Amino acid sequence: MLSHADAAALEALLDDVPAPVLADVRARLERDGLLAPERWEALRAELVARAYGRSVRWAAVTVTQGGVLDAFATQCADELDDVEVVDAGAAALTVRWREETSRFLVRNGALALERFVDGPPLLVLGEFGEDADTVVAAFLDDVRLRETVAVCDLARLERIGAVRSSAFVYFEWFLRDAYGVKLLPASAFTMGLIQRGILSLGMG
Repeated sequence: MLSHADAAALEALLDDVPAPVLADVRARLERDGLLAPERWEALRAELVARAYGRSVRWAAVTVTQGGVLDAFATQCADELDDVEVVDAGAAALTVRWREETSRFLVRNGALALERFVDGPPLLVLGEFGEDADTVVAAFLDDVRLRETVAVCDLARLERIGAVRSSAFVYFEWFLRDAYGVKLLPASAFTMGLIQRGILSLGMG
């Protein structure tokens, strides 16, 4: 069974992301035969299934990452008159509010998300795990990243990023109304913004 660290690294590596930080991991995974081209299709399917089925427990409620996204997609399609479901697939959702298109992805981790900065606003549902410090540092260092991509760990009920997207606001309202939970900014990310002078405590 893949560890969280290996699953997160494999997601990035299979997307062919040039990430020097993953060089040591790539070498080890290649030695283990996990990156053999003939295994890619099966490995991608395994990674999607692993991310989709990640179990999240809130008090007496147990859900999966993928199940939460599916439920939100259903709400968008059936209950939200001003939100259009453009595409809904395995562990992925694209919606449109007015002229604003936003994407949601269920992932295992949040490594090397810089590859998504040229696309529409993206919310990644994934596990921070041992990568939390690396993820926070990447978002603090890259203004385009933090203004285009947000990462949400449903188990920790924390998010990283500063993306303006009405669909993401609807998603947070959905979590509150359907499950009684609230997302909060990750404290390390908020403190990093304050320390760098990007965010002021007086901003509310």
